[in-house]
Amino acid sequence: MKPIFLPLILPVLLLLAACSEKGSDEPHPATLYDICEVAQAGTATPTILHLYRPDSDEPVILTAPAGALGQPAPDPGTSIMAAYTPASGEPYTSGPVTLHRWATITNLTIQEAKTENDLQGWDNDPVWLLSAWRAGNKICMRLRLGYDTAPRRFALLLDPATLEDPIPTAYLYHSRPTDAPTFDRQYYVAIDITPIWSLPTTSGLRIRLANSASPSLTTLLFQK
Repeated sequence: MKPIFLPLILPVLLLLAACSEKGSDEPHPATLYDICEVAQAGTATPTILHLYRPDSDEPVILTAPAGALGQPAPDPGTSIMAAYTPASGEPYTSGPVTLHRWATITNLTIQEAKTENDLQGWDNDPVWLLSAWRAGNKICMRLRLGYDTAPRRFALLLDPATLEDPIPTAYLYHSRPTDAPTFDRQYYVAIDITPIWSLPTTSGLRIRLANSASPSLTTLLFQK
C-alpha cells in the first residue's frame, strides 16, 4: 500500500456566479453538484456521465456536448465532481445537461490486505465522516481530513479472513506521515468495490472506520 496524495477540491473551482442583471426578477436554473462517473468523453462523441442515486444500481444518464470535459478528458470509469444544470430542470433525470465545471476527486479500488500487518495502524488518524453512500459499484464518501502536503496512507483494505463471508469486512485505513499539528479540509472519495461486490457469494460489505465526527458510528453496512 503506497502513500498517495489526496486531491483537494478548492471551493473556488466550483463556485459559480449567480448574479442577475440589475432589476431583473427572472429565475435562474439551479446548478447541481454531484459525484458522477465518466462513461464517455471525447471530442467526436457526446460526453456521457453516470449519476447514481444513493444505493442504486442503475444510473441516471447525463449527456453534454463533445469535448465538455476538455482535453485530456478523464478516462471512462473515473468519478468526478460535476457542477451542471439539467435541461429539464429536474434532478436525477436522464437527459441533456449544461456542464459548468468539474473537478477531480480521489479514485481508489478496494484492496485485499495480504497479511495482518497490512491492517495494523488502520485507525491511526481518524476521519471526520460527513456522508457515505453506494453509487453502483462504488462507495462515495465526503470527509474532512487533516491537511498535509506529503503523501499519506489512505485505502479501503479488505480483511482476507472475511472474504468468503456473505458480508465481508473492510477497513478504511488512514495514516498521515507525521503527527504535526494541522487543520481539516474537505475531500471527496470514490472507491471501486467491484472485486468484492461482483462475487456471487457477497450480499453486502461492512466498512469499519475511526470516525471522529461520531465516535459511536464506526461501522457502515452496504447491502445488495
